Amino acid sequence: MNVAEISARLYAIDAAILDKTGETPWIAPTLKIADGKCSVDLYREYGNGNDYIIGTATGVTVNGALDDAERIIAALPRLDDAKLHRHMERVADCIDKAHADGIADEYVTPLRVAVSAMSDNLLAAPEDAP
Repeated sequence: MNVAEISARLYAIDAAILDKTGETPWIAPTLKIADGKCSVDLYREYGNGNDYIIGTATGVTVNGALDDAERIIAALPRLDDAKLHRHMERVADCIDKAHADGIADEYVTPLRVAVSAMSDNLLAAPEDAP
């Protein structure tokens, strides 16, 4: 694997992060070689708390580290799913705060019903057996 091929894969990894997260990586993926291993640190956009680090891909070869980076990114939720999950977390946080503040159930129950319906709709339907 030559420098141009490595660069092309790193650019593709950068583009895949943008595609999966909707965010431009704070630090572009770069290949590091040290202590007998290769690694690629994967970042999302800076400024979202402490979750800007996606992970670190490693391998004993350049291809191994780049393959691991692609595997880590592929395991990330789709952008639409991640947005829905963040929304559900905000609604659940609202419910918890209402409960802590002693808000009457009659005002909180509609939110609980909405969260339940959203959760039910997120469950994947079983695949038909062949």
